[in-house]
Amino acid sequence: MCRRLQLDVPRSEPVPPYRCPPEAYIVYGAGTPDANGVYASTGVEAHGTAIFRHVAVKSGLLARERCGDRLGWLVGAGRRPLYGVRTEAERCPQRGWRTFRGDAPAPAVEGFPSLEEACLRLAQVWQEEGELLESQGSMRRSAEVYRSALGLPALPRPRAAELHALRARAFRQLAEGKTAAPGADLERDPLQGLAAERAIEEAEKALKLDAKCFLAGWEGAAAARQASEATPPGPAHRAQREAAGALFLRLAEEEQREKAARLLEVQQAKLQRRPAADPAERRWAAAVAAQLNEALKVEDFRRPHHQLWKLVSPRKKSLDSDAVFGEIRLLVWQKWSPVAAQHGYRTAEDVAARRGMCERIAEVANTGGAPEVAALVSEMENRVCLEWSEVAEATSQVRHDDTWAWARRQDGSWGTPWGGGMSRRQPA
Repeated sequence: MCRRLQLDVPRSEPVPPYRCPPEAYIVYGAGTPDANGVYASTGVEAHGTAIFRHVAVKSGLLARERCGDRLGWLVGAGRRPLYGVRTEAERCPQRGWRTFRGDAPAPAVEGFPSLEEACLRLAQVWQEEGELLESQGSMRRSAEVYRSALGLPALPRPRAAELHALRARAFRQLAEGKTAAPGADLERDPLQGLAAERAIEEAEKALKLDAKCFLAGWEGAAAARQASEATPPGPAHRAQREAAGALFLRLAEEEQREKAARLLEVQQAKLQRRPAADPAERRWAAAVAAQLNEALKVEDFRRPHHQLWKLVSPRKKSLDSDAVFGEIRLLVWQKWSPVAAQHGYRTAEDVAARRGMCERIAEVANTGGAPEVAALVSEMENRVCLEWSEVAEATSQVRHDDTWAWARRQDGSWGTPWGGGMSRRQPA
């Protein structure tokens, strides 16, 4: 009988996931303005890591340095250490920074595998800061923050257009003389008299970068109206106002054409697949949809819904608009929950039950074989001013795109080296 030999072969350790070294860092929140910004790798190393240089302030550096017998990271400008943190880590830490010769507060630092990602992230940080300043009534400071964001390199054209539109909004609000609160003690900004013209200029810049930036068209038209009301229509500014009005009308027409084209595509897709709807399910969906539609016709729904819908406008911040839509959704389900309970859906507190009932009705409407259900769904969408997919709960949309960095991996999938984005399998 032969025995199998047992060989002591050392087992290989599992390979850790590959992580790209940072190619850029962002510094934000520092009390010294020159320290904030994007730092790109110089390709020169010190103490085992790359040295990073500020893309705008050439004397600004982010590097790993030795302090006595310990190592740490420093942010400096003009050979002056502004902020630092002691750590043995080869990657720059995000928190724990201390103030040296810079002004308080100390900054936060984030690393990214590419300059493009770093710029997009810092643009988002500065946009949030600008919107906060707007809510506090500091329109000019908000416009300056947006200008800093527009100075970032490697921004996609649609993102730069959005920042120009936000800057136009800040100037338009400055022209209207908005303050943080009624009676706030704020000095009149000397730029206020020219703010409407600056808003028109920023809106035109945005539309040159992205002709479908609807916020820019709205702000440009509003600023043009503001300028015409505040000053006589002289020849120096008439052309700008006319251009802004024409662009706004063109954007409105393009938006209507796009909506009609999308609606036609959806209808054609429904006609192509048109599977046979289950008769019992069709009768159930038609009966429930009719009850839900009738529940929205009462006066104690229509009046508060009308008051809420008047609060929605393109000039509202996304968080404020989401809050208004949330109130509308709450009002809808106050009327729908008793109807849903009759059919076994406890939707008063259960979002999953709301989603299940709406999806069941949508499946029947999307077959194309139940036009009466599709008509009722469309009528309810018009009544509540929400798409059917968002009646049950709000849906979030991804606003970033990292497909520029996709590459084929060893397993045949596509995606970013650091694991970001969505990977998709392709045949080898």
